[in-house]
Amino acid sequence: LATDQEVLGSNPSRRTKKMNILNKKINKILFFSFLIKLIFVIFFHEKFLSDEWGILFQNFNNFKSYSYYVFENQDIPSSYLPPLYLIFIYINKILSFGKINFLYLIYFNQILISTFTVYLFYELCKNFLKERFSLLGALIFSVFPLIVYSNGLISSACLQLFFYLLFINLFLKIFTNNFSIKNLFFLAIISALTLILRGEFLIILLFSLIYITATNKRKVTQVISILTLTIILVSPYLVRNYINTGKLHLVNVTGYALWKGNNQFAKVEGFHNPLHPNSREDWPKYKEFLGLYEKLDKIDKDKKYEINRDKIFKEEAISNITLDKKKYLVLYIKKIFSYYFLDINSSLKNYYNPAHVIPILLFSICSIPGSIIGLKKIKDSKITYIFLLTCFLTSFIAIFFILPRYKISIISSQILFSLFFFEYLFEKYIKKKS
Repeated sequence: LATDQEVLGSNPSRRTKKMNILNKKINKILFFSFLIKLIFVIFFHEKFLSDEWGILFQNFNNFKSYSYYVFENQDIPSSYLPPLYLIFIYINKILSFGKINFLYLIYFNQILISTFTVYLFYELCKNFLKERFSLLGALIFSVFPLIVYSNGLISSACLQLFFYLLFINLFLKIFTNNFSIKNLFFLAIISALTLILRGEFLIILLFSLIYITATNKRKVTQVISILTLTIILVSPYLVRNYINTGKLHLVNVTGYALWKGNNQFAKVEGFHNPLHPNSREDWPKYKEFLGLYEKLDKIDKDKKYEINRDKIFKEEAISNITLDKKKYLVLYIKKIFSYYFLDINSSLKNYYNPAHVIPILLFSICSIPGSIIGLKKIKDSKITYIFLLTCFLTSFIAIFFILPRYKISIISSQILFSLFFFEYLFEKYIKKKS
């Protein structure tokens, strides 16, 4: 049997001391991350609730219901967006006790969540990289402009990244023999919460469960258990939606999202006007949209308004794609490129700010050779899973439209794969010389 000395190395006290130093380093990075984000958000943040979240919040205050549309002072139960971020907003409003602007509390809590997300990314890196490069990854992740910027937005992006990395870290344990009942329950809870935060997480969850089933048939029981528990946990919201619309669903925006990215005037970033019925006079006067407008105007203003509206958008989008397959195929390819790399024709303000463009390009480009290096070096089903999930997400999101913050879904894997490339360069050109 190995002695304690052999297990710990030639100098156990020295090794323990070294690990303590490394632990101190990650703590310093987390503190630095918190500080950077706090300073940034003090100067750059949204001043008020606007767009969808503003409407949902106002209607909740007025009608005590989750409603996006109101007609003649009658609220229409909504599933336009999943409700968890509105719950987050409202909890912060309650905790403000009316003493401070609750938006400041939202931003502060998003900074805390984002800081812990840095640690989750550090833990993800440790699955594949040495401590030195895991710490480097945490440092890069903590100051990455897109991630820092998301802390000052009234947007689910910050929470999305937190839950996404929490899910990935938990899911990677299923590849090992250390996946406990506790892990299974926790994974199901995180999956359910993420589903009522971002509807597209459903495809991440299904892809993940299918992948583990295909690569390890012995995990089928665990996969079924995770899926069953997740459905049970999210079922109250599903039942609520079914009662209101007669249709079992998580979100009711798929048709509009498809049309927004696939209409006569759509670009990579989609079509900016939400065509909300309460601002009917502001709808663009495009003759190509007159037929669509006529259909929207005729929808009955009842509980099924939202689902019927989304159906019209879906049919219109499919018709557009069917009538001009070549145009929308080219647009789809552009959206893939823009999502993974950069939108070269963006009309969004400050999109081409060097602080945004340079890191986005650097890590998206470096992730290509990095993914090849990582797959060759590790030859592990876990890294293959992350690679295929990134490819799948890129191809799926591009079906709809691309906004800068959507890159949140793949930025962690791009940084991870770039670290493989940096590690390769370090070992080949720097470590050898020293």
